[in-house]
Amino acid sequence: MTASAARAGEIMANEQNLIPLNKRGKEEAKKIRQMGQAAQKERQRAKKTMREYAELLLSLPLNDVRKKNKLAKMGVPAEDIDNKLAVVAALMLEAQAGYVPAAKELRSIIGEDSQQNNDALERLDEVLEQLNEVMQHGD
Repeated sequence: MTASAARAGEIMANEQNLIPLNKRGKEEAKKIRQMGQAAQKERQRAKKTMREYAELLLSLPLNDVRKKNKLAKMGVPAEDIDNKLAVVAALMLEAQAGYVPAAKELRSIIGEDSQQNNDALERLDEVLEQLNEVMQHGD
């Protein structure tokens, strides 16, 4: 037996050892569900805490004098300069330099990446492809 076949056998053996909740006793299934719910709640709490920390840090005033000056030169009023604005400005500068993920993130932030816009772009791509075929084949 090859090593990969042995590993495939091990995987199958493990899958055969899995017992669905509907095949377990009611109390055991209930306990497993409760543990899963508790773990999910803990993940949600941790995610909420991280989001709150991020919001707090982003809302703080920007302390970097060079970045403040750069933003002021861009025309941003001094009282509006915070970390959130600095992050968006950095994304804008990256997008202007041609970094596509930064441009996509900016579009996402301002809501230009909605499904409706994506659908319109896909339809436009289809029309352009059809037009290209007509131009190439003369149909």
